[in-house]
Amino acid sequence: EEHFIHSSNRFLAACLALLGILAFVISLVASRRLAKPILELSDAAGDIAGGDLARRVSISGQDEIGKLATNFNRMAEFLEAQEKLRRRLVSSAAHELRTPLAIISGELEGMIDGVLPANREGLQSMHDEAARLTSILNGLDELTRAESSVLNLQPELIELKPFLSAITGRFERLFTDKHAVILLDCPDNLTLYADPDRLSQIIINLITNALKAIEIGGRVSITAAGEKDAVRLEVSDNGVGIAEEDIPHVFERFYKGAGEGLGLGLAIVKELVAAHGGRVDVRSGVRSGAKF
Repeated sequence: EEHFIHSSNRFLAACLALLGILAFVISLVASRRLAKPILELSDAAGDIAGGDLARRVSISGQDEIGKLATNFNRMAEFLEAQEKLRRRLVSSAAHELRTPLAIISGELEGMIDGVLPANREGLQSMHDEAARLTSILNGLDELTRAESSVLNLQPELIELKPFLSAITGRFERLFTDKHAVILLDCPDNLTLYADPDRLSQIIINLITNALKAIEIGGRVSITAAGEKDAVRLEVSDNGVGIAEEDIPHVFERFYKGAGEGLGLGLAIVKELVAAHGGRVDVRSGVRSGAKF
């Protein structure tokens, strides 16, 4: 009996030791498996903090760690896209600002050296370039506010027909001067939940572009219609239209195509529409008008 008890105790001790070693090995493997994606996330976060916005992490599984990795990659993609936009905006702004500054600088040097007369015409030319600089800076300020508008939207329920009628009323004099017409087609009870100031800016920018595009006796039409849980707004004209090669770029910053202006109006429209959770498209052709 004593021998049996001793043998049983040794057997139990060996089993406990074996189970303890096995549990330690399993816990070590499990901890390493759990810690590996977390360590990878930590390294990737350090790389992004150091400026490497192209860094991504591998996604394995649909558990909490997998969801965290998915959200991390989405965040990294957003940051990379914003950095590219920032660099492109700075580059484009520098390019646009360089021309008027070069003209002002050249004319001032000419006046200082006596090559150009310091008369009214020369001063007026510099004043025009200074006004152009101010216009560019104001446009950049508007674009910046449009990009951040998603953070400070103040949406409310808008009755579209009186809202759009008030906007078109502001343009009646301009259309009359051009012997053109502006038409509005909107159901009486159509409503839209949006920021009225931002929505007004969208419509005004599109109407302004359409007014520039039409010729004497032209036509601009504004149409609104409900579509399931959304509203479709169209601003169309029978003006000069947009070349096919320009259509993919019309919403880019400082892209002017064959037109004039700063090339910021449609970029602002795109940002404001996106801030409301919508999208903006364009259909056009040369000499066939445009529809936004």
